[in-house]
Amino acid sequence: MKKLSKKAKLTIGWTILMTVIGTAILHQLAFFLLGCVSIALLLIANQMGKLD
Repeated sequence: MKKLSKKAKLTIGWTILMTVIGTAILHQLAFFLLGCVSIALLLIANQMGKLD
């Protein structure tokens, strides 16, 4: 797996933060699952070199 670029680290960090806060406030599993899917897609994009 490729190392995370600076942009990828920032984007994934914000996604995790917003997922945790949104899930805590809204108490909805769907919001948490959407955040997990977003992180997975960001990791795939980083692997393909799209976040450079």
